[in-house]
Amino acid sequence: MAYPTEWKGSYYDGQSAVPQHVTISVTAVGLSLHFADHTHTTWNYHELRQTQGRYSGEEVRFERGTGIGETLVIPGPNILLAIHEHGGSDTKHFHHPHTRGTRVYWTVLAALASIPIVYGIFIWGIPLLAQPITAAIPISWEIQLGQYVQQEVTAGKPVCQNPKLIHAVESILTALTDSIDRPPYRFQVTVVDSPVVNAMAAPGGYVLVFRGLLQDTGSPEEFAGVLAHEIQHVLLRHTMHLIVRHVSMAFVIAALSGDASGIVAYALQAAQTLQTLSYSRDAENQADEQGFQLLQQSKINPEGMITFFAKLGKEQPGNDVFRYLSTHPETQDRLAHLKSLLPPGSMTYRTFPFQSEWSDITTYCK
Repeated sequence: MAYPTEWKGSYYDGQSAVPQHVTISVTAVGLSLHFADHTHTTWNYHELRQTQGRYSGEEVRFERGTGIGETLVIPGPNILLAIHEHGGSDTKHFHHPHTRGTRVYWTVLAALASIPIVYGIFIWGIPLLAQPITAAIPISWEIQLGQYVQQEVTAGKPVCQNPKLIHAVESILTALTDSIDRPPYRFQVTVVDSPVVNAMAAPGGYVLVFRGLLQDTGSPEEFAGVLAHEIQHVLLRHTMHLIVRHVSMAFVIAALSGDASGIVAYALQAAQTLQTLSYSRDAENQADEQGFQLLQQSKINPEGMITFFAKLGKEQPGNDVFRYLSTHPETQDRLAHLKSLLPPGSMTYRTFPFQSEWSDITTYCK
């Protein structure tokens, strides 16, 4: 049977969440993408990864590139049949829909035989394998998850929109991220209008800071210290590691396969996990050390991180600040370790143009 060589799909450039509609031609060497502006490009088969479309009814998803790569989504699986018919030897790594019947039969038998094994893996294996599982999750899937986690956490809560505040926050964020070599994420900071003293790193580059914590910072350097710490939780994938350890097996399978169906429900699980559980002591120490180095690379005075955590340590029990401190290492140990990282001698650091206005800027949210 001859299959069509022309298909319709959606193209994502890795920079925007808005898709571009494309016409796709299946050729012997790759997929030729034709855009609405009459430009075209070819994706060779050997440089593509199929991350979705192995199951009946699924869209077919191809990814190209590392980090936040380009993505192509085609409704229905039949394009895979066309690729195997018209493509060459470079298409062998793509799924072939004709094998589904046999695969379902063996999958059912294997599932019945492996129930005790699966149970053991879920109870004991997932926590032990959380690190390698996290490393295998596609970055593109993590970014989608983070977007929905951010929406879950901010649902029903006002978000700060004051232009001066947003400009100051984005200026500090840019100063930090510009010194990161080829970051895999586009970092975004959302300031939630809530008196809670807290900050949270979501997967995929999303950082949430609550007004209570923002107003406790006495300078841009102190706020930069908080951001640098949370950014490192994302870059080191501590957030995904924490989620993988504590969510359902279905979440893990979907994450590894890049299956985006049901991702909203997974985001609810992830948001609840991040808001109720804490990182390991090793993860917190790593985020401190790497965040401290990021501040130095960005020419931002790292003493701001030390003064902010010292300030929080002096708060009285029962204060909202303990929501943030309860998920972080003991303050005295933390301060001693951070002070040991200070470079010897005097250094020249950047000064933000809104330095003198910072105390006023932090009140613009309320």
